[in-house]
Amino acid sequence: MSGTLSNVTLDDSSPAIVYIGNWDGEIHQSDPLVSEYSNMTFHASNKLGDSASFHWTGGQVWLFGAFRANHGWFSITLDGTEKQYFDGQKDPDAFQQVMFQSGDLEVREHELVLLNEADHENKDPALSWVDLDYIIVQADQAQFDPSSSSFSTVDMITTGTPRVQAVMPPTGTPTPVYISNAPGEPTMGLTGIFGLFVLLVCYICYGEKSGFPVGDLTDDSKVPRIS
Repeated sequence: MSGTLSNVTLDDSSPAIVYIGNWDGEIHQSDPLVSEYSNMTFHASNKLGDSASFHWTGGQVWLFGAFRANHGWFSITLDGTEKQYFDGQKDPDAFQQVMFQSGDLEVREHELVLLNEADHENKDPALSWVDLDYIIVQADQAQFDPSSSSFSTVDMITTGTPRVQAVMPPTGTPTPVYISNAPGEPTMGLTGIFGLFVLLVCYICYGEKSGFPVGDLTDDSKVPRIS
């Protein structure tokens, strides 16, 4: 790969993180301990099966989050290998903790999936939360910069405000739904062109029957006047 590897920090709101399920992004201001999180933000899930995935080209990766009294089990799958399970429950709460570290990795494309495993070795429904605070990864930072030519929008989807959900085709593979904020002028489709054509025909026919001049409409002398 091109570029220089460095330790890149990605906050939980980074478009490089793909959230699938009922993750809460920017609605934690009522949490009295939100200030304990990096940048006072985090994504959290309390639903079994909710996932957060991350693709990158580079080396090692570290996930950071909180271990709290109402948290439960989660799993990590790295490059399609067997799941590794972790217990996120801790009392008293501990913040900005290392949830997972990969160790040395070959510099290439990688995929990591964080999964809510609320029912793993746990029958208490109150212990169902898992959260993600930020990620540190050894990579070329340009691949995460939307203004860079190295930036890719493949599989990039975010939740929060507004929330952008994933469409699940029959294969179960998440397909991103994109919302464009690009400026531009309104465009006219085929329906609008057809409507204008019908209106023009009606005008000509009506003008011939009513004695209105209908020729060259650019000639000001032929434009009907209302007295």
